[in-house]
Amino acid sequence: SGALPAHPGEPPRNSGAVATPPGEVAPQAGAVAAPPGALFSCACRDVLGWGFSEGRLEIFHGAGEWLALRLPHGAAPQVVARLQAVTRGCEVQQLALPRGAGGRRGFRVDPSGVVTAVTRFSFAETAGLRPGA
Repeated sequence: SGALPAHPGEPPRNSGAVATPPGEVAPQAGAVAAPPGALFSCACRDVLGWGFSEGRLEIFHGAGEWLALRLPHGAAPQVVARLQAVTRGCEVQQLALPRGAGGRRGFRVDPSGVVTAVTRFSFAETAGLRPGA
């Protein structure tokens, strides 16, 4: 099998070798075979958002964790449509916010990374940041 022994608490890793199940045809030379099983899994409610960066799709989930995926050419619209349909997340926007008086950013976030408060007339509010984002 292609799975390497995992350290306690880690998922199994794939060595890159893919065994051909009995009765199936082995991939031709030069073909890329996907490893068996799920590559990533989380509850739909845990997806905070997604964005595109340097030719890859970044999915933000859980308590500010993220995963970067390289997708086949033309697959991004299908993946984004599915994310929009099954999650409460949205496409992320990168904001460069200067600090206000006293070095404050003008917003607060909870431990999961969701904005809980935005100070009125702050750089954050002017840039369009809103609670719940």
